[in-house]
Amino acid sequence: MPDESTRPVETAAAAAGVEVLEISPQVLSALTETVTPQGAVAVVESPDVSLDDLPTDLQTVLVLAGVSDPGNAGTLLRTAAAAGADAVVFAENSVDPLNPKVVRASAAALFLVPFVRDAGIAEVAAALKSRGCTLLGAAAGGKNAFTEVDLTRSSAIVVGNESGGLPDPAVDVVDEMVAIPMPGRTESLNAGIAGSILLFEAVRQRRFGD
Repeated sequence: MPDESTRPVETAAAAAGVEVLEISPQVLSALTETVTPQGAVAVVESPDVSLDDLPTDLQTVLVLAGVSDPGNAGTLLRTAAAAGADAVVFAENSVDPLNPKVVRASAAALFLVPFVRDAGIAEVAAALKSRGCTLLGAAAGGKNAFTEVDLTRSSAIVVGNESGGLPDPAVDVVDEMVAIPMPGRTESLNAGIAGSILLFEAVRQRRFGD
């Protein structure tokens, strides 16, 4: 007996020319990793692109340099899509953006913003700088507060590992270190939160011109 809760999904898929197959609960369980799957799964082509596919007129790019937590990576993808970022780059040693936990945490945002995966950080830096991007590394010890940095220019925001921060290869290629002032007693912010603050500071500056 089909689950009526998935009927709108089936109808929309069929209208879009997508083949719809009814499967048993056992097959559904085998195809998913969640304890209580939502009743529908989809097989889709990976939407990732290469560095060469990125446009030449970039405004804001998010670079993940060693971000290993799927939840943080998914959050950053979702925030990048919401902030209108041109692309998200998963540099080497970052979690795979097609990891099921990343996909879920992104709330399907990986279909809304172009992303590059498994790219060497030196290659990433060269590709972005050739397109006019200034690479800004997020670090607690950054020279300037994020509100004092010009994010209206073409910028690539580089976020590092949750516990280790920016890896040395990333530190070597960024143009400037940017800090988020923290008057409280904590030493650092969650990588997903830090990247999100910087992305929406870029939105604020471009919208209000300061």
